[in-house]
Amino acid sequence: MGFLDDLGRKVTDAGQKTMQKTRGMSEVARINSLVSREETEVNNLYYQIGKLYVNIHGKDGEEDFVGMVTAVEELERQIFDYKKQIQEIRGIQHCEKCGAEVPKGVAFCSSCGAAMPQVEKQENLEEYVRCFNCGALIKKGMRFCTACGQAMAMPIKASGAAESPSVSEENAILKDAEKICPRCGAELSEDSVFCTKCGTKI
Repeated sequence: MGFLDDLGRKVTDAGQKTMQKTRGMSEVARINSLVSREETEVNNLYYQIGKLYVNIHGKDGEEDFVGMVTAVEELERQIFDYKKQIQEIRGIQHCEKCGAEVPKGVAFCSSCGAAMPQVEKQENLEEYVRCFNCGALIKKGMRFCTACGQAMAMPIKASGAAESPSVSEENAILKDAEKICPRCGAELSEDSVFCTKCGTKI
């Protein structure tokens, strides 16, 4: 009996040690998580301190910081250029009033109704054609409208002149439109609040 009792105690002790070790590991993991969270907060504060310093002393900072500040300015310029390239590819611009994305060439923002600046110079307008579906200005040679996706290539008559869409085709376009401006008849996206052609509130 003494042997069995001793064996039972050893098994019990081993089990308790295992449980304590497991609890200890769990506690270590919990504390490590807290350490990681606090380190993240410290890094965020360092980031805010650095950004605040650049905003205040970007032009008159200490010599040790000049190289880093200059590098940040150059990177921000590069990021701005990349974003402009993306806008050009997508054929969009941002509304100066509300920041919404608006197709290039439209007269009014579809979100807030603000007039959009016409950035194209008069001498450059010859390089563009207007999409007959949404009215956006599209560079000549584009197969599809970069604003609404409408095919730009029109059927060619035997004489070589571009064939205008027939009445039935125009009716089909109007029928399939998600939203139509009651004033000018322009096709609008479903979430439009203002017409992008005439500025009428929808």
